[in-house]
Amino acid sequence: MRSTGRGATQQSSAPYNRRVVLDFIRQHGAVSRKDIVDMVSLSPQTVANSTNDLEAIGLIVSRRLKAEKTRGQPPIAFELNPDAGAAIGISLEPGRASAALVNLVGDVRLRVDRQVDTGDRSAILAGMLDLVSQLRKASRERLWGIGVALPGPLGATELSFVGPTALEGWADLSVLDELRDITGLPLFYSVDSVAGALGETLFGVAKSLDNFFYLHFGLGLGGALVVNRAAYHGANGNATEIGHVPLVPGGRPCYCGNAGCLERYLSMHSLAEAMGVDDKQVWALPIEQLLREGTNSAFTAWCREAAERLRDAVCLIENMLDPRAIVIGGSAPKPLVEHLLALAQPLRHSVRGGLAGAGEPAERIVLSQWQDDSSILGAAVLPIYEMLSPRLEVLQQERRTEVDVADLLGHPGIK
Repeated sequence: MRSTGRGATQQSSAPYNRRVVLDFIRQHGAVSRKDIVDMVSLSPQTVANSTNDLEAIGLIVSRRLKAEKTRGQPPIAFELNPDAGAAIGISLEPGRASAALVNLVGDVRLRVDRQVDTGDRSAILAGMLDLVSQLRKASRERLWGIGVALPGPLGATELSFVGPTALEGWADLSVLDELRDITGLPLFYSVDSVAGALGETLFGVAKSLDNFFYLHFGLGLGGALVVNRAAYHGANGNATEIGHVPLVPGGRPCYCGNAGCLERYLSMHSLAEAMGVDDKQVWALPIEQLLREGTNSAFTAWCREAAERLRDAVCLIENMLDPRAIVIGGSAPKPLVEHLLALAQPLRHSVRGGLAGAGEPAERIVLSQWQDDSSILGAAVLPIYEMLSPRLEVLQQERRTEVDVADLLGHPGIK
């Protein structure tokens, strides 16, 4: 069975074919040209041309495989070059900003965090510039650009920039244009849930999944539906805003204007309310101690209710969208997410129940393995995603200067 999208042999399709080959190498690790030809719809000559071009650009490196006792030269294997460059990913949440320097194979070289008043335009710009400066000094590789992940929804909607889990007070995203102009680096941005889904698709637990739903559990709650390894955006780029789906009749008033929204029960902001602390202090809660002792009644009650709402959310997602799996990531502490998932068992009956077996994931819900927020990783991937995937529809909204991909890699001769 062929595992990668169909390529083309026309010279005009050479950039697309290179992305097909690069994506296959990324997914499978060290592979020979024969491996690629056997598994993708490209001719041997096209694969040879593509690997030559990619090696000339510096995106891949080659080495001879260890030979068994056979005649002739052992085959050459190609793999991603971790030193081909890096990108900076920034994740914004109300009150804080986190950033990381990430290389081509998804290794986080350095992470930095800082508190920042995200309601103050000059403060947030200064904060992002400081983070970029720190990471830039630590980078010896070519920097391909900056990716920024921020809470949605974005654009001129009734829900945009409203409430404590959004970037309240923002009127637009022009501060990102200033960041791009001052740093001189190409800049991309995305809703944090889509960035998280991208990070998991390229380097995380969703590498083998073409279809899944990503649940972003942070200060707020967001989601992204991935179909054929691309996010479904909806009419205006704000699809799957699951945190503002009312699930509790007559429930708590929500800052969006509705009541009983999922985010009012399942988010770090809702935990902060339950514990009587502000959103900055919630990140300092001794979660593992609270879980171990089990004596804090406010925390225990919140966990029970949050787990019940998680059961509701999973049933809703599965029955509406039928994803192969639900991946949970975000900035919420992993021990807390694991505890809520355990409390949510058994899951409600849905169209995904009872399907375990051949061709199906072992679990309906998969937790991100990243210790850090996967949206930071996804944000860093935004500047290079079009090279790492052959999909014609990219997995993010973007804001960038018009720079040719090959020019970014110092090889303008390849078109």
